[in-house]
Amino acid sequence: MQTLPNVKEEKGTRAAARLGQINFINSLPVIVPMMRHCDNLRAQIVLATPSELNRQYAENKLDLGAMSSFFYLQSNDMQLVHGLSISSVGPVGSVLFFSKKDPRELTNCRVAVPMSSATSINLLRVLLLEQFGVQPILVNAESPDLDREDLDGALVIGDRALLVDPAWSAKFVRLDMGAWWFENYHLPMTFGVWAAKTKWAESNPEMFVDLSAALVLAAKEGLSTDLDKVIDQSMERLPLSRIRLQKYFKEELNFEFGASHQKGLELYRDLCHKYKLFHSSHSQ
Repeated sequence: MQTLPNVKEEKGTRAAARLGQINFINSLPVIVPMMRHCDNLRAQIVLATPSELNRQYAENKLDLGAMSSFFYLQSNDMQLVHGLSISSVGPVGSVLFFSKKDPRELTNCRVAVPMSSATSINLLRVLLLEQFGVQPILVNAESPDLDREDLDGALVIGDRALLVDPAWSAKFVRLDMGAWWFENYHLPMTFGVWAAKTKWAESNPEMFVDLSAALVLAAKEGLSTDLDKVIDQSMERLPLSRIRLQKYFKEELNFEFGASHQKGLELYRDLCHKYKLFHSSHSQ
């Protein structure tokens, strides 16, 4: 987890908002422009994995920011930032399921899942049950690795998914979770949203409006005027080509949140309810 330097504050002003951001390259289109404008933002930015951010929201250590869709849907004290999400309309490129066998044969088989994303883990549960009636044994792993002989499948997300994709795709059955969802339901899959603690948003309505607008604007700038910087920073983190990253940010990731995204998010919520995934022992 990384906390970035606080913004400048004038005497007598309210303390800066505590703003969480996901520390994967998929959030760089928002982070890079926000850091460029940080002197004008009354926010302290905390970078962490989705699960670490979820924990800080739950412990009231963050006021607003990015979070997994599953965490948002399971919470009853969050106010959505409209017009912004981390979604896909088809392949997402960085939420991938790999299997050593036909997915229809995975009942009671061991599948490694990352410890950093509740949305993707529960999406895997939903799609395997809905399409194949399959319920594997999910094994938490810091960094899922299919080289282990005791595993039949692995879900990988974020930067690690982009890294292992070429090698694993050549050896295992590959399912892009965004594409799998879209092929079944013809709706965007929203993996992450931005939202604020309702109590904080109601107590700081002007700051909430200002920061919401800044986040939406940042995403637009990150995909246009700042895209080269976003790709440069991504290449510093991962050994990926500029062409691959250009495709990832412009064709696979979708940062909008409109009516179809809302409908897709509601369907995902309904399916999680159907399989009793909220507030259960295996949800994160």
